[in-house]
Amino acid sequence: MVDSTTELRATSDLLLLDLDALEQLEEQKRLTPHGDPKLVDLAARIEEIAQRLLQGSRRQRELTEAVTEAAQDGEVEHAATIEAMRSVSAILADWREAERVASQAVAGSPERTEAESMAARFRDEYRRAFESARGEAS
Repeated sequence: MVDSTTELRATSDLLLLDLDALEQLEEQKRLTPHGDPKLVDLAARIEEIAQRLLQGSRRQRELTEAVTEAAQDGEVEHAATIEAMRSVSAILADWREAERVASQAVAGSPERTEAESMAARFRDEYRRAFESARGEAS
């Protein structure tokens, strides 16, 4: 069952990242003039993310059903949540990758916007994990 709870956390993380990216791209789309070819690229990228969100939310429902059943059967702690922090090294690796993708993407492109959004989210997650670890060490 640990695999389901771990996958549930990962699925939740990905959904939040996609929601952030979707918000950034929608904001960018609102500011893009109707005749700009980037508008079509933005709309296509938004559609891709929306499809990923739908698939991810379906998978998350399946996982929550499995985790709920396991909790009812006593296989996992009933009061546990998926909020547990990921390792700082895993967060840092994701943050670095998002920064790398952003630096290689074309300025103003949907890919860069999405990567920058992901990097910001990982930076915030890293800060929270670092502060939590520092608090536990005291």
